[in-house]
Amino acid sequence: MNRRQASTRSRRRTFWARLAAAAAVLAACGAVGCGREAPSFAPASLTVTSAPPGAAILLDGRDTGLVTPHTFLELDAAVYDVRVELAGWAAAPASRTVELQPLDRRTADFTLSQTGLRVTSTPPGARILVDGADSGLVTPAVVPGLGAGPVQIALVLDGYLAFPASYAATVTTGQITELPEGTFVLRPRRTVLLEGFANVDCGPCPQMTGNLLALVAQPGYGPDRVLFVEFSVSWPGFLDPFYLANPAENADRYTFYRVLAAPALFADGVKLADAVDPALLRAAVDAGLQADPGVLVDVAADPEQAQVPVTVTLLPRRDLDLTGHLLYVALYEDEVSVLPAPGSNGQTEFHHVFRDRVDTPPVLGALSAGVPVTHALTLARGDRDPARLVAVAFIQDPATGAVLQAGSSLVPPVAAAGTEGSRP
Repeated sequence: MNRRQASTRSRRRTFWARLAAAAAVLAACGAVGCGREAPSFAPASLTVTSAPPGAAILLDGRDTGLVTPHTFLELDAAVYDVRVELAGWAAAPASRTVELQPLDRRTADFTLSQTGLRVTSTPPGARILVDGADSGLVTPAVVPGLGAGPVQIALVLDGYLAFPASYAATVTTGQITELPEGTFVLRPRRTVLLEGFANVDCGPCPQMTGNLLALVAQPGYGPDRVLFVEFSVSWPGFLDPFYLANPAENADRYTFYRVLAAPALFADGVKLADAVDPALLRAAVDAGLQADPGVLVDVAADPEQAQVPVTVTLLPRRDLDLTGHLLYVALYEDEVSVLPAPGSNGQTEFHHVFRDRVDTPPVLGALSAGVPVTHALTLARGDRDPARLVAVAFIQDPATGAVLQAGSSLVPPVAAAGTEGSRP
């Protein structure tokens, strides 16, 4: 080996030695930081849950804008005060203190409970008053956030009367107290009576019946607000089977109103200009529902007996002088099928067919507010299906024909429900 070759080999050994030394230094710097402080952040996580879910999460008193369940990532190691809030619910425990160490994975669980009262009504939509204050809720609803102990509950619904005036309920901590079914009875201030006059040989008569059925099938026009009864006349066909089933009392009714043509339709004793105009019918009923007669009519009947016992209770809400007014009480059959069609108009399904009436309607007099007046009467069932018979009663002034108020056995009585509630 000459001198030049030896020099080149020496330089190569020096290069590799220096490179190895540099690598060792870099490795050492990676381990100890070469004089710089190593990072100390080691994030922790916290999962917050509640049953039921959906509660707002507060950390150290600050609303995070998040709801349960939620996991917070990359939290600093620290001590946290954790709370959850859900309107109308109480959390157990009220708060949790959670200490997080680096890389911890912790959970904070909460159980939510309500202290409140569930209130329902038929029909729904009644405002719920608690101790005389409007809760801002309508039935059916849970009134949350009530304190344990007794409360007075009342209902208010426009156009209706609530019985009783209020109900004393006891609220239990951590529970939803259920008011017993039927605690409140809601009744309209007014029930409109519709009386139709038809014949199986009358061409437009089925249309009148169809209009009546369509109206009472609509929400807000049920039997607590609208009643209709169809009487039969002896023309144009004198063999109408419904007329012949009770000719005297059918004739008595159409004679009272001086009905000369069919179809004819009366709303609260007032004849409609057009018996088959649904808009006119609806307008007459809506107008009638606005009246406040100051008295309710309760009707209870037992159609299972051949001689149907009927009890009618008048519930005056104010002093009324009804001297000379009559209390008409009758039975109708809600649906009758006849095949083949008994008349020339082709109708085979008949509805709310008049069947019997009390022979001598009671004559009324003065009524005192809050003092019920009861009449016990009897109607003839005949061979008809008891399940299809409905008893109706209405107060009428025979001098003017005006019907003041009506009621039927289809509507729950309020006589035993207590004092009338707040009137809207």
